[in-house]
Amino acid sequence: MNFKEFFSKQAEKPSGIFGRVVMSHIFEKGNADLNSFMKELLSPEETDHILEIGFGTGRLISDMAAITKRGIIEGVDFSETMVSVARKKNRKYMEKGRVRIRRGSFEEIPYSENSFDKICSANTIYFWPDPVDIAKKILKIMKPGGKLVIGFGDREQLREKPLSSKVFRLYSINDVKNILKESGFTSGIDVISKQGKSFILNCAVAVK
Repeated sequence: MNFKEFFSKQAEKPSGIFGRVVMSHIFEKGNADLNSFMKELLSPEETDHILEIGFGTGRLISDMAAITKRGIIEGVDFSETMVSVARKKNRKYMEKGRVRIRRGSFEEIPYSENSFDKICSANTIYFWPDPVDIAKKILKIMKPGGKLVIGFGDREQLREKPLSSKVFRLYSINDVKNILKESGFTSGIDVISKQGKSFILNCAVAVK
């Protein structure tokens, strides 16, 4: 396995010392702008029940939990390394019952229908085995009127990075819009973009 493929697999599912040290640092710094943009678009409220799919270091969960004082933030990630990092970062909120962190694949974990006010995910859509099916599940478990925010990078900028096409599936803005439409979202579908410190930030927004 060459470094490009190794790094791409670590980006998908961090593991070992490299995942805990190197990828944690990359996620914490590299996703800071995107997480901030997603939080702005999600507009978390005090009583919200929010799910983050693929939470990385758990920074966004922590930031939202500081606001949802009478709500619950849940997170799911299939990387044991990231689960460990995120649980440590969110320990005080977990002890108060305001944060729940689970290890596993989102598509395999059962969630109740119409249970989340808001759902978000940053830089994970590239790894979804079947994006339409996953978006269908998201739609199913969101409350009526609930909001979805998916953060993703600019396709042309990502093509310039040392990423393996065997691991990363890159999407254009129209691709992501079409995924949401095919999954059953019918209202509030848009992609909002802005220039971050280093990269273009894209957030797909849809309402149930």
